[in-house]
Amino acid sequence: MNNIRIAIIGSGGMAKRNAQVFSQTEGYSLVAIAARNPHTGPALAQEHQVEFVPQWQSLYERKDIDAIVIASNNESHGQMVLSALETGKHIFCEYPMARDLDELLKIETKYDTSKSVIRVSHNEPLSAEHQTLKSQVQQMGNLLSAFFTRLTPSQGARPEALFNLPLSGPPSLFFVYHIYPYIDLFGPVAWVKAGAEYEGLQKNGQYQSFVNTVTAGFKNSGLAQWNWAGGIEIEQAEEYERLVLSKGTFMYTNNTWQISTQEKTRVMTTRSAIKKSLAEQFLDDIHSTTHWRTDTQVAINATRVGLAAEKSVNEKRRVDIT
Repeated sequence: MNNIRIAIIGSGGMAKRNAQVFSQTEGYSLVAIAARNPHTGPALAQEHQVEFVPQWQSLYERKDIDAIVIASNNESHGQMVLSALETGKHIFCEYPMARDLDELLKIETKYDTSKSVIRVSHNEPLSAEHQTLKSQVQQMGNLLSAFFTRLTPSQGARPEALFNLPLSGPPSLFFVYHIYPYIDLFGPVAWVKAGAEYEGLQKNGQYQSFVNTVTAGFKNSGLAQWNWAGGIEIEQAEEYERLVLSKGTFMYTNNTWQISTQEKTRVMTTRSAIKKSLAEQFLDDIHSTTHWRTDTQVAINATRVGLAAEKSVNEKRRVDIT
């Protein structure tokens, strides 16, 4: 299989970006675009001079398609991934992998024995900074506590999707890209306790602003807390991040990681950049089928935290992850 023939599901911002990236990456041919939107879908297909398909389900039985790129709303990801696993298509999926816990558990059961490759669009496997951080963390003892806080006045480019519980899920699921790095650094989570507040929440699930806090206990050791607030009254967006380990503390300041002990603080020197895109990595995954399973399991574990957080909010209790 020298040339991977792909179809993209979706026609929003991420679908447009993926269409551009995959069509410009050697080793791929873009065959079709599937989308529910009768305006943006045909326009994106015409832009790339490929077939437009109104029903995504029809892609999966086609023999002229090897891989599916899933860039639709979060609520449909799980069903689309499962369909690809059942029909033997390779899968490149925007995070999160699923919006429903039952779908995620089915994916976890099936992917390990499937011939399909799954690559979720987390950048950490190809981030020199994250990979350096990972190697440094392993030398600094046990995790005690990790903190991440993000505050932003913006609702994003598409608030009708981002600020929409039925489509995107709670913030802890939509912003699962903040959870993924800690799961990759410290392993799977044993339990989750979460809380959420929404301003202007409507019956259709849309809202004006949110505050979401997730606390988790890792199976190996330590606690983590993620805090998100969006659409709030603050002049400029800000982030705060600390990783407290038994032999030192990692502090993210001015876009740089610093390692601090009681004796001194030093800047973490990042290794050389990894000159590979996620599209190129996905191609390597398909042809070599070696390293992708570890990254996929981390993506599954991160998504489980987001889904457990939603359950914790709804049931007002701590949720154990077995």
